[in-house]
Amino acid sequence: MTDSASPGVSVSLSAPTNVSTVLDRAGIDYVHVHEQRLLAIYRTGIFNVTTEPESVSNEYTLEIECWEAPLPSRGDERSPQDLLEDFAGVFDVDVES
Repeated sequence: MTDSASPGVSVSLSAPTNVSTVLDRAGIDYVHVHEQRLLAIYRTGIFNVTTEPESVSNEYTLEIECWEAPLPSRGDERSPQDLLEDFAGVFDVDVES
């Protein structure tokens, strides 16, 4: 689960965005937890995506946290922070931690 060392980013979008639709288009699996939270699986990592005050179907701002670090794999030496930034990039934004 999460701990204080888990990398996270805040993502500001230029228009209201349906998070589920973006993840579907990118081929990223996810599970809705409730109206303002989902868990996404990206390259064996689990990312917690939360929105406030709107739902994940109509939001300008996302908080994304690496909930469970990706499993190490051969030839992939990226850090959880790098994978978090790759994941956040599917929303077509420049990511700043």
